[in-house]
Amino acid sequence: MSNNLNHIFIYICMRKRYFFIGIGGVSMSGLAKWLKSRGQIVSGSDLLKSQETEELEKLGITVHLGHDENYLDAKTDYVVYSGAIDEKNPELKKARELGIKTLSRGEMLEVVAKRFKKVIAVAGAHGKTTTTEMIAEIFFNAGLEPTLHIGGISNFFNSNFYIGKNKYFITEACEYKNSFLNLKPTTAVITNIEAEHLDFFKNFENVKNSFDKFCKNSKNVIKIYKNIAFNKKFRVEAKNIKKYKTAFFEYDCYINDIFKGKIKLGVAGKHNVKNSLLAIATAISYKIDFKAISRTLSNFKGVKRRFEVIADKDITIVHDYAHHPTEIKKVLATAKLYEPRRLLVAFQPHTYSRTLSLFEDFLKCFEGADEVFIFKTYSAREKELIGGRAIDLYKKLNIKKHYFTSFESGAEKIKKRLKKGDLLLLLGAGDIENLAEKFREA
Repeated sequence: MSNNLNHIFIYICMRKRYFFIGIGGVSMSGLAKWLKSRGQIVSGSDLLKSQETEELEKLGITVHLGHDENYLDAKTDYVVYSGAIDEKNPELKKARELGIKTLSRGEMLEVVAKRFKKVIAVAGAHGKTTTTEMIAEIFFNAGLEPTLHIGGISNFFNSNFYIGKNKYFITEACEYKNSFLNLKPTTAVITNIEAEHLDFFKNFENVKNSFDKFCKNSKNVIKIYKNIAFNKKFRVEAKNIKKYKTAFFEYDCYINDIFKGKIKLGVAGKHNVKNSLLAIATAISYKIDFKAISRTLSNFKGVKRRFEVIADKDITIVHDYAHHPTEIKKVLATAKLYEPRRLLVAFQPHTYSRTLSLFEDFLKCFEGADEVFIFKTYSAREKELIGGRAIDLYKKLNIKKHYFTSFESGAEKIKKRLKKGDLLLLLGAGDIENLAEKFREA
């Protein structure tokens, strides 16, 4: 831990002022909530009003809309900034000028993690939010009162941050900008490794090298291969995997080749079998009773925007965070298990660099869809890249397709196209949730 972080760790119990740049981010808002719970004075800024910023304001946290150096004053002790913030941000520049200590989101997460005896960090290109949530619910139902930090809104805790006791901290560990290397977990859980965030990593080899470092930082590492989750001491395997209802799966669970019982998942999608195996392996390593594990997974309702069914009368509408070709394929595979009359997909690309670096994969990942509605790219932290825009993807897709620059015009068109028996997927990690709200049933 750097001297800067040592300082904040020592004085975290003293009343200090924190300003979060990008406070509405799902991880940033969780960290802000934790500081507020510790009696700290917290405020921040974000470009848009959201469900998260509204929740923060209800907790007494001041949230400014937009970015302005005047939001910051010399009384601020620490400025925390997300990975989407660049050095030109007026608030970050003002903090540097005033000599205010600055912390990246990853450094702030490290400060929080240092307050706990046991840290379980879940990393990977896909599935880490659901896996983290599964682990947290198992620990909670086992009476262990974990503190949880995830990159989504838990349907169980109804938040992205649950404050438990000071023994177990269960968190997502994001690899972007090597943020997860700030952590020194007791247990590292690796869901998978893929070419992702290439705007930062440049190539897949660099991605693998960073995950290797993350594993070396951890005392215990749990990985998965095919349908086996394992560490040095044991292996958890799924056998006889089969559907028991529509898109829901069950399997026989073996630990070190000994049958332990049947696992019936309460969340849709065959890909969740692997997520559940990692959760089981983690729980077993902390000696949690198998019955508590099985019961939790059968009642598991997942995380918002992870195959979240928002309408299911004559037309089924599902909202999902999928923004990488691999994730999109898995969501489409799950949707097909519902055997809809037609499968329609609305997709908002997330960042130009991702679309450009994985362009050929994006062209293939919508196979099986009857119609695709492409929306203007959610640029996040990036400037426009020719060849990586949503319009570029739209032009090259060899499928029935439509392109929109606004959710209003897109929603109107989609509603006219929908018919009884259809299933509509709303996919993306940006603000496509605004489109989802136009279709959500009361």
